[in-house]
Amino acid sequence: ILWYNMLTTEPKNLKFFLNPPAAKWSQLSEVLSWQFSSVTKRGLNQEQLNMLADKLLGAKAQRNPEGLIPWTKFCKQGANEKTFPFWLWIEGILDLIKRHLLSLWNDGCIMGFISKEREKALLSDKCPGTFLLRFSESSKEGAITFTWIEHDVHDKPVYHSVEPYTKKELTAVSLPDIIRTYKVMAAENIPENPLRFLYPNIPKDKS
Repeated sequence: ILWYNMLTTEPKNLKFFLNPPAAKWSQLSEVLSWQFSSVTKRGLNQEQLNMLADKLLGAKAQRNPEGLIPWTKFCKQGANEKTFPFWLWIEGILDLIKRHLLSLWNDGCIMGFISKEREKALLSDKCPGTFLLRFSESSKEGAITFTWIEHDVHDKPVYHSVEPYTKKELTAVSLPDIIRTYKVMAAENIPENPLRFLYPNIPKDKS
């Protein structure tokens, strides 16, 4: 229905579904952002749309607004190396936000759509303990993870990520509580919370 409404104004054009035309990224990006703002109070920003463009068009397309996305790539084929369709992934994330992450999403705490490479680039010059929240690319049902930065003895950045949290885990414990009580074993086997600042530099307890 989303594809139909985006690309045709003809009511009851049943032939449309026999061979749906491709959509331009400029059209699809607007519709995707609207989809999020209709479910939440916040659409998608340019950084988030850039990640989705790379996922659908490939990085070589350089997020060309005129780049064409076939209907099969959006609704049927797996996104990149994944085995489930792009749209199922988006729907799973929308449902996850609606059920468990609405206030965090609306407040802008969740970066959400960001590649692992971009994530490392953003964290690389931040204080140890700076973390960001992103959606897992490997969960069809929708899941969220966080990555934080530390520095080794040579002051080189080291990145740590957790296994993604799904609706099942977030039904039992909220994400703010998970972040507040998260512990890793530090020196002398003393558990400590490594998460100090929500990206870019918001003290964890104020985010």
